[in-house]
This record gives sequence, structure tokens and C-alpha cells, in this order.
Amino acid sequence: MKLQNIKAILGVAFFTTSAWLSIQLTQAAPPDPVAGKAKAAMCFACHGENGIGSSPEIPNLAAQPALSITYQLIQYRGQQRKGSGMDGIAQALSDQDMRDIAAYYSALPPPPAKSGNAQLIEQGKQIASAQFCNSCHGAQFQGQKHIARLAGQSETYLITQLKNIRSGERVDMDGTMGSAAKGLSDEDIKALAAYAAALN
Repeated sequence: MKLQNIKAILGVAFFTTSAWLSIQLTQAAPPDPVAGKAKAAMCFACHGENGIGSSPEIPNLAAQPALSITYQLIQYRGQQRKGSGMDGIAQALSDQDMRDIAAYYSALPPPPAKSGNAQLIEQGKQIASAQFCNSCHGAQFQGQKHIARLAGQSETYLITQLKNIRSGERVDMDGTMGSAAKGLSDEDIKALAAYAAALN
């Protein structure tokens, strides 16, 4: 099958999935952060009660946009995204569970900005500007709607995810990140991660 056909099929699948998710989420009960905290108890060992990952390989969830968390959990449950055991954990979650957990973590204070190599951070800032990263992730990489917050995120986690997106091991929802990451070198990725981590 030609690559163009595959992309077209994936595009239709993404549109169909997104439309279905929008309908399901608008018809569901309002998210409950109090219930979400109780449901997130199983998440605390890795992501922390305060939403800060217990190791550099684990993402911070504090202040992530609720819709971003929800969509990632749905992708794990549907096995569009795999790895780290999250796909197995997500299998046991209902849509409402996901929305409640997302509401809990999104309401937490954001992770603190991290210090780093000033020259590398500035290099990352320039790359981010040239790549128009803020058009999706926000002026301070705070995230919005279904797009992840990168500010204050672990550099190690960001580097791994950007490399996985670049290689195609991790498929993003609409191909935007895949296209953006293709031209990034390892040094570019390292600089972008340092810049994102330094934001709050």
C-alpha cells in the first residue's frame, strides 16, 4: 500500500476517532476532581499525589490540560500508544474515570521550572521559535485543550518522547508532531527539552 494511502486512512481514522471522542466527552457527566483523586491513588507511585513524576523517565501530570491527559489515556487504552505499562493500566479505566483523574491532575500547581545550561536553553528557545512550537503548546509551553504542557517537564522524558515521535515509534494524534520532529537532530531535541524544562 502506498504511503499516501496509509496517511489518508490514518487521517480518516483520526478524524472519526476525534469526532467520536468529542461526542462522548460532551455527553458524559462533568469531571469530578475529588473523585479523580481517589481514582488516581493507583497513579501516585509513579506520577505522585502532587503530579510530579517519581523519576526523570516518568512525566509530570500536574497542571496538564485535562483534555490532554484524557486523550492520552484513551490512546493507551486503545493501544494507539503503548509502553511503560500504561496501556495495561488504562484498560481498567472507564471514560468517566479518565475524565475524573484528568480533572484532579490538571488542577494541581504546575511543576517548578528547572535550572540548566543557559546556552542550551537559549538554543532551544530559538529552535522552538523557528519550529513555531508555541502555536500549539502555548507561549510558555503551558499546553492547551488536547495539547500537552511541556513547561517544567522532565528533560529525560521529553528527549525520549521526541525521539520516539521522530522515529515513528510513537504516533501522534494528527501527524503534526511527527512532521515537526522529522527534521530535528539529537542536539536540537536536547536543546528543546532543556528549554521546555526551564519554563513554568
